[in-house]
Amino acid sequence: MKKEAKHIAAVSLGVMGVGFVATLPVAATAWGAFLQGGFEAGVVGGLADWFAVSALFRHPLGIPIPHTALLPRNREKITRALVNTVENELLSKATIRVRLEQIPFLSKALELAGGHLESAAVQGALVYAAKQALRAVDPKQLAPWLTEAVRSGLQELDAEGLLQGVVAHVQQQGYDAKAFDFALDKVEGWALKRETRDQLGGMAIKAFEGLQAGGFMQFAVNAFIGMLSEEKIGTILQNFILSYTEQLRTSGHPRRAAVLGYIRQELDKLGEQPQLLAELERMKEQLPAWLALDEKLEALLRKLLEKAEAFVDSPEFAGRYALPTVRRVLASVQGNEQRLQAGESWVRGQILDYVEQNHGKIGQLVKENLDKLDNDKLIEMMEERVGKDLQWIRVNGAICGFLIGLGLAGLKLLF
Repeated sequence: MKKEAKHIAAVSLGVMGVGFVATLPVAATAWGAFLQGGFEAGVVGGLADWFAVSALFRHPLGIPIPHTALLPRNREKITRALVNTVENELLSKATIRVRLEQIPFLSKALELAGGHLESAAVQGALVYAAKQALRAVDPKQLAPWLTEAVRSGLQELDAEGLLQGVVAHVQQQGYDAKAFDFALDKVEGWALKRETRDQLGGMAIKAFEGLQAGGFMQFAVNAFIGMLSEEKIGTILQNFILSYTEQLRTSGHPRRAAVLGYIRQELDKLGEQPQLLAELERMKEQLPAWLALDEKLEALLRKLLEKAEAFVDSPEFAGRYALPTVRRVLASVQGNEQRLQAGESWVRGQILDYVEQNHGKIGQLVKENLDKLDNDKLIEMMEERVGKDLQWIRVNGAICGFLIGLGLAGLKLLF
């Protein structure tokens, strides 16, 4: 288009020149003088505008005429003026601020996000983001923090209150009676053994033999030992233990009630024992180390992260969990005008802060891009952008000169 306009401009100047030469033979006639005046002025106008247009970019005909080649000679001034215009007028902070305040960034972003949630790209992005978030978790660094949190939680526990709660739960669930019955079962099992009977009989005989008595009492003891063997005495003791055990096991029996009452009475007194409470406090402090919580929590976290990543890779993660969650969040924000406006203000504030901090880079960027171009490339680019209009100035100059020339020649003829 620039070459076409340049060609038209050259043709218009040529037409004026040819017309001027063609009217020279008839210049003595009225109509010849009239036309010659027009063509002459057209030649002058066309040449003057050609000179003016050429002088913007280069020396006309290569002749270093003063005040020509304006762009190369004043490139630094033009660059500064352009940078200043862009920074302080076209893209000033105030202009950008006014424009940004008119744009609902968050609303547009939420609307755009809501319209593309079902796309494979968005679902893939959600899966990718979830996996990256999981991989960012370092179990080795997180485990000590969790251990410390557990330790702090243990220290805040009331040892006395905890002990009372445990005792109350034991009694409510009947664990004391069950433990007592368990002990009785073990005693009964032990007492029923033949070895137990023999041991009991042997111990009884030795006990009798060790008695220190005089006179008739010693005679009676010796007679008693002589009548009973270890097996008989062991059987008597065995039956006694089994009978007593059965009484203690029988619900409602006075002896069972007495023993359980004593046990429960002692359990109620546990909270009043300073040594026991001190031991519990020490156990609270040492429990994380005893359990090796650091290693166990780290291993647990690794397993959880592996399972979580496997779940994120499953087909149902995006459709059943991620997308519904995102929809709820979007709907929550869009349905709350106050929250939406707060979000808009925050987003706009972040952008304005960035503009405030980097506004000077706009002019710097313009200058750097201009500095990359040498004079020839810059002139070529300028002519490419505005050359067409400049060439039409030459055409208009020739035509206007022709018309003005006709007017002036007509005036001459009139006067």
